[in-house]
Amino acid sequence: MNFVFHSLHGEPIVSFLILLAVILFVPSVFERLHLPGLVGLLAAGVALGADGLQVLSSESETMKLLSDIGLVYLMFVAGLEVDLEQFFKTRNRSIGFGSFTFLVPMITGTIVGRGFEFDWNASILIGSLFASHTLLAYPIISRLGVVGNEAVTVTIGATIFTDIGALLVLAICIGIHAGDFTWVKLLTLLGSLTLYSIVVLFGFERAGREFFRRSGAEEGSQFLFVLLAVFWRPWVLN
Repeated sequence: MNFVFHSLHGEPIVSFLILLAVILFVPSVFERLHLPGLVGLLAAGVALGADGLQVLSSESETMKLLSDIGLVYLMFVAGLEVDLEQFFKTRNRSIGFGSFTFLVPMITGTIVGRGFEFDWNASILIGSLFASHTLLAYPIISRLGVVGNEAVTVTIGATIFTDIGALLVLAICIGIHAGDFTWVKLLTLLGSLTLYSIVVLFGFERAGREFFRRSGAEEGSQFLFVLLAVFWRPWVLN
C-alpha cells in the first residue's frame, strides 16, 4: 500500500484527480454530519498529507502549484463578494483594524523570536508570520450570507493590508539576509505595488467592461479573461 501511495507522487494527473474527488465529495459528507464542509477539507488534507497517509506530497511541484492556485482563487472570490462602495466607506476602519492586527502580532512574534535567541532579522520574520492572515474561513462566511455585513467587509479589507505588510517585511528580511537590500529596491517595490493596485482597481474594471461588451455571448473568451484577471501579476511583484 505504501508503495502505491509513494508512486502517486510522480503522477500530477493522479494527484489532481484525488484533489477533485476530495473537493467534490468530502464537504457534502461533513455537511450531512452538520459540520462545515471546510472542516472536512482540512481533515482530508491532514489525512492525505505528509503527516497522514502520504498520498499527496507537499514537496511536489504539482501540489505547490495547486495550493497557490487555490489561495489566489480564494482571494479572488472574496474580492468579488466585496461591495466596493461599502469598502471605500469603511476603508479607514479597515486600515485601523488591519494596522492593529498587524502590529500586535508582529511585535509579539519579534519578542518571542528574541526570547529564543534568534537574531533581529529572523525574529522580525517570525513576527511577520504571526501578523499575516488568510481568508480560510471565508467559504463558511459566504454560505451564511453575511459577506455584505460591515464587520466582514472591514475584516476582509484589514486582511488585505496585513498580507501586504507581511509580504513587504518578508521582502526586506530576505534582502537583508542575502546582503543585497537597499532603500532604492524597497521604494521600487512600493512603487510597483502602488501601480499594481491602480491597474487592478481601475484598469481591469474598464478593460473588462469593454472586453465583455465586444465579446458578447462568447463564454469561452469571457472565461479566459476571468482567468487572466485571477492569475495576472506584473513581473515587478515576482
